[in-house]
Amino acid sequence: MLRILTRHWELKLLALVFSTALWLFVMTSDKTNAVLPLSIELHSLPAGLVVTGEAPETVEVQIHGLRTTLARVSPDSMRVRVSLAGARPGEMMLRLGPEQIVVPAGVTVLRVNPDIVRIGLARER
Repeated sequence: MLRILTRHWELKLLALVFSTALWLFVMTSDKTNAVLPLSIELHSLPAGLVVTGEAPETVEVQIHGLRTTLARVSPDSMRVRVSLAGARPGEMMLRLGPEQIVVPAGVTVLRVNPDIVRIGLARER
């Protein structure tokens, strides 16, 4: 029995390495893009300030990843987190980039639309 397993072991090892490489190639080459509307979360708003006006509630985010990973991703599992730390009263133009998007592992942010949002801040009355 052992002789059957060890006979032509080099070819068997080569076949195992080749099949593993092929499996890895197929699993990692099936990538795609998706566009999802994501909610904007404003955090670290300084005390005594409130948001005024019409700040956009959502932005469209284009993501990239394996088809199987993106199939399991929902807009509820991702967020656009914008820090307002150090903000002052008045109108702010905030640039949104991939670093502000919280996404699951294996997902990359390609683009945010709009990438600039306008937020008004005023002193609390």
